[in-house]
Amino acid sequence: MDVWPSYSRARNRPSVKSVGGRRFGRGEMKRGRRALEIEDSDGYFGSYGQAEIHEEMLSCRRTDAYLAALEAAAPSLIHGKAVLDVGCGSGVLSLACARLGARVVYAVEASGMAVLADRIVSDNGMAGVVKVIRGRMEEVSLPEKVDLLISEWMGSFLLYERMLPSVLHARDMWLLPSTGAMLPSRARLWLAPYRDEALWEEAARFWTRPVHGFDMSAMLPLSLHEATSKPRITLAPPDGILSSPAVLADFDLATISHPGPATRGAPLVAPFHFRSHVSTSGFVGFVGWFDVQFRPGGAWLGTSPLEPPTHWQQVIYFWDSPWDASLAQDDELHGTLQVEHAESNGRCLTVRIECHHSRRRHAAGSAHTPVALSGVGTSADSGGGSES
Repeated sequence: MDVWPSYSRARNRPSVKSVGGRRFGRGEMKRGRRALEIEDSDGYFGSYGQAEIHEEMLSCRRTDAYLAALEAAAPSLIHGKAVLDVGCGSGVLSLACARLGARVVYAVEASGMAVLADRIVSDNGMAGVVKVIRGRMEEVSLPEKVDLLISEWMGSFLLYERMLPSVLHARDMWLLPSTGAMLPSRARLWLAPYRDEALWEEAARFWTRPVHGFDMSAMLPLSLHEATSKPRITLAPPDGILSSPAVLADFDLATISHPGPATRGAPLVAPFHFRSHVSTSGFVGFVGWFDVQFRPGGAWLGTSPLEPPTHWQQVIYFWDSPWDASLAQDDELHGTLQVEHAESNGRCLTVRIECHHSRRRHAAGSAHTPVALSGVGTSADSGGGSES
């Protein structure tokens, strides 16, 4: 079943709905009696015309990290320079660049929020520096090339929402060759095996006891399936990580090709190898997150379970049958992660993980256990396989 995302309150936290004949696609923000409409096939730009989502992003520590990085870069990259802000939203980063001495800031925003961003710029007395341009980055024309390109383009598991291709287009078209800089400049994708020993109890609790005096345990298999049939975007407890995490992709944003794994081009395929630090009966799958580096050798913004939370949280991908998945200390997991954008909606991801589980303390050898997982905002793409 193909599914499409309906963009909910939190950015990158999609609720998944079957297409079912319903057409998603018209976002609307009202200002007085005037409706600002975004024609958009998947509802993406319309979702950013809402105040709640901007409140959440501006309240997140990611904004503080960006502002600190801009301040650190100001003497060499902002003061007296031309800046391009791709997806400026309410305009806070563009305003910060103006306050730090930019000669001009081109603030590009495709959603109806561009109207309010323009007003915010005027209200703060910076209309002479910040030029708000409403439109898709691929369709916008600037009067000059820029010294610095900034953007907060990341989605859940880094690549969800597929905004990076717009940033790379802006880089190729409008960033000064040789001397131009990007902020952030580097992005990494992380994965680790994950346990949740309370998951079965939480999913089964209601149905394993009498409900209004009746045996309703027949509902249990459905409840267990629903608990793990889709990836879960949540704050994963740090003690759920079962081994040292691994970097599965490392993007230099100044050189990454376009198209590539972050577009509808070739999928990202990355091998992995983990060794469990502990024994557990609650090995339910894998947890993924990302981090970005603002400038080479500079500060990082991380979204790991080990760091303070962000609005991105983390993504948990479940085994097909997590209830039988146990792991002993020093067991090894090796396999591949494949990430590509869904055919039904290019802003969504399909994530597939195949994992081989080697029990080091048993002479029986290794068991080949395929893990077919649903992607962020997509349906499950189940794979086959047998033990060997």
